[in-house]
Amino acid sequence: MTRMISRAVILAVAMAVSTEAGNGLGISSWAGWRPGRISKAECPELRSVPLILGWDDLEPIPGEYAFDEYVGNRIRAAVDDGLCVTLMIWVRPGTPDWLFEKGVPRVYTDRKVNPLGQKMDRENNLHPYYFHPIYQQHFFKLIEAFGSYVSGLPKELRESILFVQSAEGSTGDGQPYKGNPLEAQYEISPADWNAFRRETWQRYQKAFPGLPIVVNSDANGDEEIEWMFKHMDVIALKQGMFSHGYHVSDNSSRLETFRKIVAEAQKRGIPVLTRGEMDAEMYVYGWSTENVPQALYWSGLFATHCRLDQWNIPCDALQIEANWPAFSFFNRYAGLHDPSDSSRAFCALREGLDASDFNRFPASEFGGSEGDKKDVERYLNIAKAYGFYGARMDDPEKATGGGMINRKRMGYNDVGWDILPGNYCRFLQQIDPGSGDVGLWHVDDSIYGRFARSFEHSAGKMQMRFQLDPAFRADEVEIHIIYLDRGTGSWSVGISGNTVKKIIQKTDSGKWVAATIKMPRDALLNTDLLLNYEGGEDTVFHMVEIENAKFPGSGS
Repeated sequence: MTRMISRAVILAVAMAVSTEAGNGLGISSWAGWRPGRISKAECPELRSVPLILGWDDLEPIPGEYAFDEYVGNRIRAAVDDGLCVTLMIWVRPGTPDWLFEKGVPRVYTDRKVNPLGQKMDRENNLHPYYFHPIYQQHFFKLIEAFGSYVSGLPKELRESILFVQSAEGSTGDGQPYKGNPLEAQYEISPADWNAFRRETWQRYQKAFPGLPIVVNSDANGDEEIEWMFKHMDVIALKQGMFSHGYHVSDNSSRLETFRKIVAEAQKRGIPVLTRGEMDAEMYVYGWSTENVPQALYWSGLFATHCRLDQWNIPCDALQIEANWPAFSFFNRYAGLHDPSDSSRAFCALREGLDASDFNRFPASEFGGSEGDKKDVERYLNIAKAYGFYGARMDDPEKATGGGMINRKRMGYNDVGWDILPGNYCRFLQQIDPGSGDVGLWHVDDSIYGRFARSFEHSAGKMQMRFQLDPAFRADEVEIHIIYLDRGTGSWSVGISGNTVKKIIQKTDSGKWVAATIKMPRDALLNTDLLLNYEGGEDTVFHMVEIENAKFPGSGS
């Protein structure tokens, strides 16, 4: 069957991460939800909302708390709308003035601009000195009082809470300050800071028994990772660099580190939960502003590939229907970690040009030297070699920086440093990508067209092979292939040995369409799923998705 692609039907499958958590994984809002900010009526893809709470609101007077106003009433409103919630207290911004009046030092930093490029004045760069005894006394008392309040909530409200995030420093980041302190006496070493973070985690665990405590992964070292294995019933991590778009420097290495944590957690029988947010940067920088729905879609595919469970999106973006396919797809895979329990698998076809790979791109041909990510000419030379297939470098200087710099690129960069070189997928792998196809960039302005793979029969590249995870269970599967119906050539989908084969004849509609074939799950055991060139113009492909036929819904 071939049909036009419309917005995918939502089949949200989420896991309960603790006895206190509901099934609210998937798309969440961001930037401090409150009743009336966003609802399921405005965004059907919404699964949860975050309560980002300012300390100054919760404790306007020392020892006097306003939990019911800022926590209880908001949880009730979320539950009435069928939404789960997450909790986090920001200690900065939102530091109570009375803390400074009691003697906690004011710490100013040298930060010039925020992540959106906006200039910061002196008071925007104000932080408390976290190691002052008066600060820690009141901070730990706040955590204890917060936990006591939540434990006293009615069962229905408690069960709506997915997790509590520990925010030890400014806005929950892994570092104490935004920028560097202007006075050296307030500098905090990484070792001392991480010791304070671990103590804070313990305080949250004691205050919120039975709930996962999310911690920021970016600042964690070996000691923090081992601490989590020893003390956490759920390894709960903020994975910021997996959620701020794609093509972020060093994400291949970050993902490898994360996969090692997941593998070790599986050995020990510990669940792993992750979250990350997309900030308002999506409306500021050219890589997104030129085509927001497309940018969100591929960011969501990347976040799904990186096994993110919750993706926080700004409220205004949630209300735009053109963005919903990104959210719908993310919801379909949120919480699906085990192929034996999953009802679907996917492989989104793309190619990444990794400038740190000196085997694929030798210095003798492309320039640069190993370990040096700052050589702009190397990036430009690699992009030029793939220019025929659409590769571009609009803001190459940003590609040579770290993750926070990459996010500020004012156009498309198709070459990056230690970026993922291959497809975005879960439970379905392409075998030897590039052996029977070529990568494409900027195919069209649709959500699918940012990346693709295509046959190139003139070069003998006429077959793409895929392998479904052997643990994937079903009696019968539906296989959906999204392709560009351009030209009048033909292609086929089948399995090795041609015992199952279906030929697709293109009609030159110029649209992305889906072809579907059903077969017994056993037909894919110990064999490959094949896409073959059959004749005429080459075919461009976006995705292969396989579903348990008992739970249809892909591409409808």
